[in-house]
Order: sequence, then C-alpha cells, then structure tokens
Amino acid sequence: MAVPKFLVPKGYGEFMRDNYHYSQGVQVGDLIFVTGQGGWDESFEFSDSVDDQIRHAFRNVATVLAEAGASWDQVIDMTSYHVDLDEAVLGTMVEQLREHCPAHQPLWTVVGVAKLALPAMKIEIAANAVVAE
Repeated sequence: MAVPKFLVPKGYGEFMRDNYHYSQGVQVGDLIFVTGQGGWDESFEFSDSVDDQIRHAFRNVATVLAEAGASWDQVIDMTSYHVDLDEAVLGTMVEQLREHCPAHQPLWTVVGVAKLALPAMKIEIAANAVVAE
C-alpha cells in the first residue's frame, strides 16, 4: 500500500503548516494532489493585480509539484477559483496554461466565488498530477 508523502515547500509551505495545520500537497504512489495555491509571492505578499496573482499561483503550483520531483508536465487536472472572473482573467489563465503545459491540455474547471480564504486573494488553483514511481 502506498504511503502518503506530504509536500511542504520551504517558506510559505512551512508557514501554512505551522499556522494553519495543513500541507500544500500530498503524493500517494504515482498521484500528486496540490491544494489550492493562491497568488502570493515568495514573501507571502499579494499584488493588487489579478494577472500578477494568476502568474504567482501557477508558480506556486509548480513549487509544490517540485517537492515531489514533478512539474506542470504531469498535471492532468486543475480547478481555478476566481473572485473577479471575466474574459481578461480567462485570457491570462489560458496564457499561463499554454506556457506551463505546452505539450498537453489538462482538464480545467473554472469556478467563480464571492471570496477566498484571505481578503487579498483573487485566485486559487488546485491541481492533480500523475508521475511514474
């Protein structure tokens, strides 16, 4: 039976684990589950720009995947949660998807929400990946 390996990147991952008691991801066998990644930067600061937050959220997903030796190349499914959702936001999301997944098109569910966990958050991305053991 596969043993879960919890993924806690240095910096914000440790902060979240220590202050909110959860991990940023988990690997079980060849499956990786990445919890919702907001658009914070390395200092856990949020830009006022939704486009900047989207770019940071994609990078944060990559950071968690890297803890398991994976990348966006293995992502098969993602869900994005948006406080401000319009064509421009979707355009930035598609731009980032094309940049991070140039060779494949993962499943993608888009959800508009009234608010996210922190007042400054405009975006959150959760992802699932499959890797060879």
